[in-house]
Amino acid sequence: MNKMRTRIQKFMIGRYGIDKLSTYLLYGGLAVVVLFNLLNWEIVGLLGWAAIILGYYRTFSHNRTKRYQENQKFLTFTRQLVRKWNNTRNKFYQRKVYKYYSCPNCKKELRVPRNKGKINITCPHCHERFIKKT
Repeated sequence: MNKMRTRIQKFMIGRYGIDKLSTYLLYGGLAVVVLFNLLNWEIVGLLGWAAIILGYYRTFSHNRTKRYQENQKFLTFTRQLVRKWNNTRNKFYQRKVYKYYSCPNCKKELRVPRNKGKINITCPHCHERFIKKT
């Protein structure tokens, strides 16, 4: 057991290894292969195999800087998606308490309390004043 571990460690010296993008490619590819083979859509299942092969290619690659940059772009993209999802979810949960308006001058989104009648809103970014019904 220890001998096998040493061989694997020697093999992986100088290689990039597993990261988030490789993990997503491997698991996502496996899910696509299983799902579309159950549906008898073998051609679409080939995309899953391509993702798995790309995941292993990234794992065993010697070009560490290129793989690192790819992973950073992937992490930035997923962070933006998660942030947008969280903002949308928060707006949905707060829809009964707050109303959202866009500033007519700078187009920033503003949150104001509901059921206060007509109120004078001042944008904190550009200090534009406008009146809206809540």
